[in-house]
Amino acid sequence: MIEKSAERVSSLSIRLAGYLLVLFTLFTLSSCNRHNDSKGNGSKSRAAMDTTLVISMLGDADYLNPVIGATVTSSNIFGLIYPSLLQSEFDTTTGLMNYMALEKKLRAVTPGQGKKAPKGAIARSWRLSDDHKSLTYILRSDAFWDDGKPIVSADFKFSYQLYGNPVIASARQQYLAELVGADKGKVDFDKAIETPNDTTLIFRFYKPVPEQLALFHTSLTPLPAHRWKDVKPDEFRHSPLNLTPLGAGPYKLKSWQQQQEILLVSSRKSNLPKPGNIPAISFKVVPDYTVRVTQLQTGTVDVVENIKPEDFTALLKANRQIDIKTVGLRVYDYVGWSNIDQAEYRKNGTFKPHPLFGSARVRVALTNAIDRQAIIDGYLKQYGVICNNDISPSLKWAYNNRITPHPYDPAKASALLKSEGWLPGPDGILQKNGKKFSFVLYTNAGNARRNYASVIIQQNLRAIGIDCKLDVQESNVFFESLQSGKLDAWMAGWSIGLEIDPLDVWGSDLKKSRFNFPGYRNPRVDELCELAKQKMDPVEAKPYWLEYQEILHRDQPITFLYWIKETQGFNKRIEGAELNISGTFYNVDDWRLRPSANIAQ
Repeated sequence: MIEKSAERVSSLSIRLAGYLLVLFTLFTLSSCNRHNDSKGNGSKSRAAMDTTLVISMLGDADYLNPVIGATVTSSNIFGLIYPSLLQSEFDTTTGLMNYMALEKKLRAVTPGQGKKAPKGAIARSWRLSDDHKSLTYILRSDAFWDDGKPIVSADFKFSYQLYGNPVIASARQQYLAELVGADKGKVDFDKAIETPNDTTLIFRFYKPVPEQLALFHTSLTPLPAHRWKDVKPDEFRHSPLNLTPLGAGPYKLKSWQQQQEILLVSSRKSNLPKPGNIPAISFKVVPDYTVRVTQLQTGTVDVVENIKPEDFTALLKANRQIDIKTVGLRVYDYVGWSNIDQAEYRKNGTFKPHPLFGSARVRVALTNAIDRQAIIDGYLKQYGVICNNDISPSLKWAYNNRITPHPYDPAKASALLKSEGWLPGPDGILQKNGKKFSFVLYTNAGNARRNYASVIIQQNLRAIGIDCKLDVQESNVFFESLQSGKLDAWMAGWSIGLEIDPLDVWGSDLKKSRFNFPGYRNPRVDELCELAKQKMDPVEAKPYWLEYQEILHRDQPITFLYWIKETQGFNKRIEGAELNISGTFYNVDDWRLRPSANIAQ
């Protein structure tokens, strides 16, 4: 995303030359394809275009396994391959999720309104006990895995045991935090999940749980037990079965060329809810933003996410078949600071403040030093909003609109740093007890937005005497380093869940809170999260979430930069796409492709 250390003229020239070469190559290939079509020799490629949706992605999936997959690409694939216990809809008026089983959804549809009740849920119905300590699902008996085996309640119990296995170390272990036994340190699966028959699934909690959270936490994606039952936990991540997923959704995997392409084909036997309309979907890995945009412009690909606003005009002018769609606010960018000495924690398991970022006053100073609005004005424009914390303004019922954003104030930043003992050294770089305020800010390759932002951040920090070097890592390497606690400072993004349950991100128990990359620890945050969960009506938990946001604003465990109104580029040959805050590919199984003969040139 940024050239290492500095933006040098020579390296920029090389990169620009590379881009021009790519553009020329793509233009030549596109011209050849059009030439072949004009001679009648392109029928095969045209037929392929009519039956294949091509999506260009920044990075590859890490796993095609919902228990261990953690990337956005992986999540997009899961939703197409694997079945769902429930279906959900986001209420834009309140910012709450509505969860639906098959029968509940069918009853909720008013006759005569012309709506089609979705039939993708495996659960026919559910019932939460009066004491809110057990949740019973009645499952469909007509749902099958792709190999013809029925999907049964035992598949869900088996899968939850995988999610909770510490050897497998799923990033979603926190979802099991309310099950019986979790309060004693280990879920008692014999008592926590019961399967009296193939179509009855009972979850039991050690305490009363609000319905919204109970439904959210019990709807993790299942794996087929008969396929995975003989794989040992210590072999799970390396099992060859990860390369050949067995699902039940509208699509199934045909091939996976890692770091190149994931090809899905419509699963003709699926009734969850049905086979995908488009025969094939190709997810192509294209790390370079300029190449992705060029491919969209030339019609090589159909969908490119996160188009830069400044590229809209040129794109729409160059190709009348391109449409820009916008969704948000669910994604934010941030600068992460290690609150603890990660090396000390990895070595001894002890908590020691990070020598640079361990003080909340220092982290507030860093936020004051960064001109977040300049990044928005220069790049995102009307598609960016200052971010104060990780509760989105779209979650209206819980959002704290009384918080005033930390201003861009270099003088205040310098004063705060001085009060913490950071004073200018002979070279102008701040130092304390002989240690310079110098660090490397890492990020992942291929994200032009973060390229832009990181250069501004580097300049802002240099202006107050902080030496911030920039380094870019290939995406898989970057995220592995981040998850391993090997980075002191980084720039990344986060797509929030639409249910508020932040303990997996900010919980003080770092062994359970696997996304707490900064190592932030605050007992009051833990307490507020637990108090909020005790309210059976989520709206009654609002006071706790208001205080939670004020604490994050005060402590700045990370510098929250901006919420993003995601801007996605679509070829107009796609019909039926309904983007919403749930995701770009929310209803991709209902999309259709217009035949190329019907597309205006």
